[in-house]
Amino acid sequence: MKQKGVSFLEVIVVVGILLIVSSFITPSIMNWRAKRSLESDYLALLSTVDFIKTRVRTINGTGVLICRSPTQLTYQISSNPQSLASSVSANFSSNLLEDPSSTDVNFNVLSGESTIVSTICSAGRGVFASSGLAATEGGGAIDIEINRGGDRTKVGAYRVLVNQTTGFVQKYRWKEGGNAWVEQD
Repeated sequence: MKQKGVSFLEVIVVVGILLIVSSFITPSIMNWRAKRSLESDYLALLSTVDFIKTRVRTINGTGVLICRSPTQLTYQISSNPQSLASSVSANFSSNLLEDPSSTDVNFNVLSGESTIVSTICSAGRGVFASSGLAATEGGGAIDIEINRGGDRTKVGAYRVLVNQTTGFVQKYRWKEGGNAWVEQD
């Protein structure tokens, strides 16, 4: 008589092989997902900076980029014009046109999985004036690095540097093998 089906031993061997193969594949998939999420946050940061610069020039106002925590970034736009970008004028808040955090307290430009490394998280906000000037409060260029968990060596990092005088945005990617920033187009 012929026996049909599979034996218990055959099932155990197949399950063991699948577990071994998945243990090699899972870390690669996790790193890939982390890199894609970081890249998505980088593109969201670039889009937000470009939006603020364009909106501020269009309405002849002022915009600020605000770091609420090392993982949360938001912005505000005011119709109050100002010529300097080293501080926010007293009339800024009374003339707010856009403040996404006022309608959604959990609003975040980023996914919440990336970490922001910048003086705007510790020393003040990033200020954009309609004249094209951009700086952190108190002076200095807007320089924002985003990475995963404060470590750029695991899945890389991105950096956005906004020129104080012209508002020109320089974009960098962390070169993992070379331990250096590489400028992007």
